[in-house]
Amino acid sequence: MGISEAKAIGKRWSFCADGYNAIIQNEFSGELSKKWSDLLIGNAPCPVGKVLDVGTGPGFFALLMGSMGWNVHGIDCAEKMIETAVSNAQKAGIDAEFSVMDSHSLDFPDNTFDYIVGRNVTWILYEPEKAFKEWLRVLKPGGRLLYLDGNWHYTLNEDWNAARKADEAEYREKYGTPPNSYRGDEKTEEEFKKLLYFNNILRPDWDTEQLPVFGYENIKVASRLNEEVYSEEKQLLYRSIPLFMVTADKA
Repeated sequence: MGISEAKAIGKRWSFCADGYNAIIQNEFSGELSKKWSDLLIGNAPCPVGKVLDVGTGPGFFALLMGSMGWNVHGIDCAEKMIETAVSNAQKAGIDAEFSVMDSHSLDFPDNTFDYIVGRNVTWILYEPEKAFKEWLRVLKPGGRLLYLDGNWHYTLNEDWNAARKADEAEYREKYGTPPNSYRGDEKTEEEFKKLLYFNNILRPDWDTEQLPVFGYENIKVASRLNEEVYSEEKQLLYRSIPLFMVTADKA
């Protein structure tokens, strides 16, 4: 596994760039932006430093961190996402670097970053052990990894599946069709789904068990943050999919 997997995932997310950017733009406005900024800074290992935004997409975390004085580098395996992030940074007047890069294989020296952040990126890892060890490598001693994610495609619990369908039905009654950023073909989507390691693994149980094995310490988990950082509409749509947060340090 490696280059071909990253290309397949990048192809899929390039289809999503425009639609996902439209969703992100809503988060840049109003109180949601401040909520996310407070969360990122409240868990940072130092007041300011060098941060890597893994799976930056349209650059949401990168721009928030850059606006708070951090030296930012955002990476994504989708070229169209990086193009969108660069455009968003230029429009916002924020100095940030962006690169097309596979999060499993980073083009950075050891001990480069004080802080690594990511949102909704770990669920698409095809070799999580390789990725987490690579992130640990580029963290400085005393640096911190922070990521947020959910069990987006976990389907082994029938009660969960029923609850998710009920949430979507209620959402449709109140707000209409749920947002869907994907605009690709069925073949690309099927190829993408076959690569996902975490489809049938319950998290963050996996994370608390495996991160110490990979070399991280001081692991902390917040099991649900939906009500803290989601809009009212998003809270309903993802009511049955807890957004969890994990922080872990390099010794």
